[in-house]
Amino acid sequence: MKMSKLLLAAAVTALTASGAASAVDLIQNGDFENVAGVNAYNYVMVGAGSNAIANWNVDGVSVDVINNSYGSVSGNSIDMLGTPGPGVLSQNFFADAGMYTLSFDLSRNPYAHGAGMDVFVGGNHYLFEGTSTITNYTFNVSLADGAQGIVFSSVGGDGYSGAVLDNVSLTAAVPEPETYAMMLAGLGLVGAIARRRKMAK
Repeated sequence: MKMSKLLLAAAVTALTASGAASAVDLIQNGDFENVAGVNAYNYVMVGAGSNAIANWNVDGVSVDVINNSYGSVSGNSIDMLGTPGPGVLSQNFFADAGMYTLSFDLSRNPYAHGAGMDVFVGGNHYLFEGTSTITNYTFNVSLADGAQGIVFSSVGGDGYSGAVLDNVSLTAAVPEPETYAMMLAGLGLVGAIARRRKMAK
């Protein structure tokens, strides 16, 4: 009886820990709402080396923080091409080794044509095309243990108008329901074996 209670407690703890881990976002200010100097329904150019966008590093030439205008997704968004651009946006973080879910929204400034964006994370490179429709990209990436970084880089665009980025998050990947089922089945099997051994004594 004690063994089965311990197994049940272990299962609940494991499930709770998995749920709690999935809620932790490694990206700070991923919605870009913490920005100095941006005006409503307008934009502000943020040059390389500026710390105006909290928690983010600006490299390249510049990016534009756009607010409810120029194709912004919600509130503040980042036009990656900048004025004059092109821009690079990056953030450093620490991770435990494992699988993580990267999610972000991407569109483009309505004055842009062929506006793309490179993404570098976990040693991998991805290329996305901004369109007139807001698209959410969500996919899993494998991260090593320790210091990591994510980099968004402008590709293409014209007239100081490029791909528009918003709502960046990076969270521990939630196991599939099948994984939970297999874990619980395994714990049940261990419990049955423990009961059988106890009865045999």
